[in-house]
Amino acid sequence: MGYMVPLAVAAASVSEGRAEAPSPPGDSISAVPPRTNPPPRQYTKIRRLPNQVTLATLDNGLTVIVQEHHVAPVATVRCFVRNTGSAFEAEHLGAGLSHVVEHVVSGGTTTTRSEAEIERIVDRFGGATNAFTSTHMTGYFINCPARNVMEAIELVADSMQHCTLDPDEFDREMRVVRQELADGEVNRRRVQWNLLGQTVYAVHPIRHPVLGYLDVLNRVTRETAIDFYRQRYVPNNLIFVVVGAVDTEEVLEQVAGKWAGTPRGNETLLALPEEPQQLAPREAVREMDGAGYDFAIAWPTVELSHPDLYALDVAAYILTEGESSRLARRLKHEKPLVLSVGSASYTPHFAPGFFAVFASAQPETWEEASDEIVREVYRLRDELVSPEELSTAKNQKAAELVFGAQTARQAADRLGRNYLATGDPLFDHHYIEQIQKVTAEEVREVARRYFVPERVNRAIIAPPGGAPRAALDAADGHEDEVRLVRLDNGLRVLVKRHTHLPMVNMQAFALGASLVDTEETAGRAALVGAMLDKGTPSRSAHEIADYFDSIGGRFNTRAGRNTVYASATVLRDDFDRALEVFAECVTDPTFPDEEFATVHRRALGAIDRRSDNPHAEAFEVFHGAVPADSPYRLLQDGKRETVEPLTPADLRAYHEAYFVPQNMIVTVFGDVEIDEAVDRVRRHFGPMQPAPNFRPVDFDRPNHLAETLVHHKQTAKDTGMVLVGYPGVGILDREDHAALSVLDAIMSGYRYPGGWLHNELRGAGLVYFVHAFQLTGPAPGYFTIFAQTQPDQIDDVLARIDANVERAVEGRMSEDEFQTAQERIIALHAQENTAIADQAMQAALDELYGLGYDYDRTFEARIQAVTLDDVARVARRVFGDRIVATTSPEPR
Repeated sequence: MGYMVPLAVAAASVSEGRAEAPSPPGDSISAVPPRTNPPPRQYTKIRRLPNQVTLATLDNGLTVIVQEHHVAPVATVRCFVRNTGSAFEAEHLGAGLSHVVEHVVSGGTTTTRSEAEIERIVDRFGGATNAFTSTHMTGYFINCPARNVMEAIELVADSMQHCTLDPDEFDREMRVVRQELADGEVNRRRVQWNLLGQTVYAVHPIRHPVLGYLDVLNRVTRETAIDFYRQRYVPNNLIFVVVGAVDTEEVLEQVAGKWAGTPRGNETLLALPEEPQQLAPREAVREMDGAGYDFAIAWPTVELSHPDLYALDVAAYILTEGESSRLARRLKHEKPLVLSVGSASYTPHFAPGFFAVFASAQPETWEEASDEIVREVYRLRDELVSPEELSTAKNQKAAELVFGAQTARQAADRLGRNYLATGDPLFDHHYIEQIQKVTAEEVREVARRYFVPERVNRAIIAPPGGAPRAALDAADGHEDEVRLVRLDNGLRVLVKRHTHLPMVNMQAFALGASLVDTEETAGRAALVGAMLDKGTPSRSAHEIADYFDSIGGRFNTRAGRNTVYASATVLRDDFDRALEVFAECVTDPTFPDEEFATVHRRALGAIDRRSDNPHAEAFEVFHGAVPADSPYRLLQDGKRETVEPLTPADLRAYHEAYFVPQNMIVTVFGDVEIDEAVDRVRRHFGPMQPAPNFRPVDFDRPNHLAETLVHHKQTAKDTGMVLVGYPGVGILDREDHAALSVLDAIMSGYRYPGGWLHNELRGAGLVYFVHAFQLTGPAPGYFTIFAQTQPDQIDDVLARIDANVERAVEGRMSEDEFQTAQERIIALHAQENTAIADQAMQAALDELYGLGYDYDRTFEARIQAVTLDDVARVARRVFGDRIVATTSPEPR
């Protein structure tokens, strides 16, 4: 099922592998010396549900689920611990702490009885006990004859409340866990699952393995484990499930009695970071001993609560459930390319999920198999599944749930997992109802929505020396050569063949935007960018959007600070037609009145909404303070007074003036033949006529201040914003731009918070954030420092910024700081521009700006060429008069 956890890590059974002396006659729980017990807890809520299920809540917050299941004289007792698992370990993230605690708690010594006593009791009544940890929970269980269920309830309840985490047992289990971690490194299935998770997820803690990382695991102490146990193993964090040939009332009474002395604990509320949308394909490769390839291809999808869950699950079954499924028939029978193939729609309740196809194949067939899988998945976007396939998948899903709840153990597991994920122990019933409602159109729609080329992920386990060539090239930083071709009309075309995935990205750029707009027309270029895909002589906006949606492509048009551009990413087989539509949008947009009215209204609304955002307000103040002869005075989206008067005619005039061959560049990067791609670009862009009197866009703009300018805006927001800008250098000033980048890294961390400013101001608790960046381009811009603070601390923040600036001017930076900054910049830059669309944009902009399309190749050398003296010199050059823009509730 899509919402079931596909991988759980089980600890060794307490009753296995721990030899003890035989239990003496009469050894049982009742033989434990009696204690004075407090009165039983009271139930605050009891609900009787269908299928003989009872859902109850004790006054200390413990959730209890009981189901009478009289098929056989057996029972199972289970306890699920919420807010545990590898994604919920907070400051211990990566330690596998939940898994460590599970190992020690499962059958471990409590304040009531020893580990050996627990094992003897379980062995005596013929029980089986075990535990497991996943990304989002820990579970414990005892399976037993129904006549011993009361003993099993006491044992599990005792472990959840009174485990001592005995020092010797802790040390032993730490050794076991370390060995399990080592064993996992040679388990292809486990390595592949971890590799896939760390590829699909860039930020969310679900990406970390359940067992953790050895270095972090080794820092776990018994005290850490005890603290975690006390914080998380509290009644209001637990779900206690009993299923079998039992009497519900007797079970409820026993549970209430065994939790009598334990009060409610503090609530656990962990704020998990949101996973950002994936923007480009990703691939990860691991070489392991073996002869074959195991690979997974996955696309990010949705959480459990999303309505698309059901259609995605049906799609997974259509692809791989049973020998008559599409991929099984195609890859195992018609073209024997794989040894095994399966798919899953993984949709956890606490994070976006993913849709994955897993396969194993021989070295000579795995790449063809990978391509076939992608084609079959994308076929779901293009064709409606047949009524027979749809009916089969629905029947299979219904049968899966019925067959999967035959035993008491299966039923208990379902009830507990359902409740933990949805709050409804019988969620299965709702799930099946929704599955039966899925239509062929809904399957196609989710395929179009989620199965897109730029969000594909591939995790590959390869034999030694068998990593795909493309992966090796990527790891080595190798790129295919880019070819520059100039058409007869002057248009420059950059083409790069990249066969890593069967996809193509095409882009077109026209210089202009803030470089050519004025204070009276600010925002015009932004409207042009927003309107390029809103209609052509042969296609309406809806037809353009429908076309790219129908092929699963991505098409966007917009304006940056220095260009207006369009970008489209499509599958290789759709390139010809997509380029035709793309080219018409770029070269012959009609800017229809009705579409303009909508875009214009949204643009004005966005301008008005700036006042909602303190950051946007601060930048508005800053740009308004920049001298009028600088392009950085203009807000890219303009102001209401400049955007409101604009008309479609103004946009047509801009397009006619600046979308001319000598002011443009087109790129095609991806799985294409270079000569064929150039011919196709020539066919669609070659008819563009050069402008005979076109004047190239001028980058030589003044960038100076005669004095320090201080501007403040009083707002109603209870926060203070500080933005300080120093006239800097442009990217064409190659040496000083590189030196200023190193200075940026020393002062503020480069791309990510760090450096002097962050360490001092955050360390003193003065700011929520502080960061520096270069607001620049081909025309020289500003070195900018941005911070958010309390309104009454603005002066202190400014004073400390000034002190750090003075430190830079005086050259008071160490050799170690300098070298660390260089290494940080080079390492972070190496992680950028790994997708073909990013590579194409970088090459296009560098070529348009006059740096050359291959300029980025020299990045590392330019940074390494910077000296400490260069950094001090550029600090003295830049740090003089400045613009100080602030906002706060008080006047200044």
